[in-house]
Amino acid sequence: MRHGVIKRTSEAKYARTMHSADKKTVVSQPAFLRQNLAKKRASSLQTNIERDDDAPADIVRHLSTSLAAFELVIVPGLDGSARHHWQSRWQTLFHAGDISFSRANQEIWSKPHYKSWILTLVSTVKKSRKPVLLIGHSLGCLLIAHAVEQGLLPDTVVGALLVAPADVENGPEHDLSRVAAFSPVALSPLPFPALVVGSLNDPWLSVTRARMLARHWNASFVDAGRKGHIGNQSDLGYWLDGLMFLDRLAQTVLVETTGLRHPHKKTLQ
Repeated sequence: MRHGVIKRTSEAKYARTMHSADKKTVVSQPAFLRQNLAKKRASSLQTNIERDDDAPADIVRHLSTSLAAFELVIVPGLDGSARHHWQSRWQTLFHAGDISFSRANQEIWSKPHYKSWILTLVSTVKKSRKPVLLIGHSLGCLLIAHAVEQGLLPDTVVGALLVAPADVENGPEHDLSRVAAFSPVALSPLPFPALVVGSLNDPWLSVTRARMLARHWNASFVDAGRKGHIGNQSDLGYWLDGLMFLDRLAQTVLVETTGLRHPHKKTLQ
């Protein structure tokens, strides 16, 4: 798979705009009418904010088609993925779209145990009945890399979306002791297509290191913009950009394994 950089596509293109009637300028209206209009505008804006947190139905339908051939295995990182984390929100989408998925559920998220975490990942993957796409975040990405280097993952794994890999050699000092067992970072090439998604202001991973990891892993690098660690603290909702990255990965796997693009022909734009 050739190295490349995929430019991020703004989630804003999926945002709903306010009703045109609410955008008109009001001139010479009595104070109470202006107040009522202001309340309506605020209500309309709040509605749009709430709707922006929902994944558009057309995206769910598209993903249902794009991902039908795969089982998705979600691999959270240090401290796990809370209910508002994009990984957890994606599970809701996958369930609604009747997409096969599972999750590597570790026993203790706050104190990662290297050996038991790898065994849990391998056990979860081996239960899958379809080709597997791994969706890793943070320390979960390092877990995948180590499992590959040790030859523990079955051939059923056909691709990986690696979001904000935790640089366990250069991350925040106050957390490095918790992830010391995962150091050094495994650098063996991945035997399947992969995307490494990096943020411009990630305290766990510089862009330089993200690009370096992508090269070693034989993966493509994706610029996600300024999203922090793209985790529990980033407040990304369903993270529509990430869904597009996942869709592109699925398309790449389909092309490389069959030589043919999926019948729906288009990736999410």
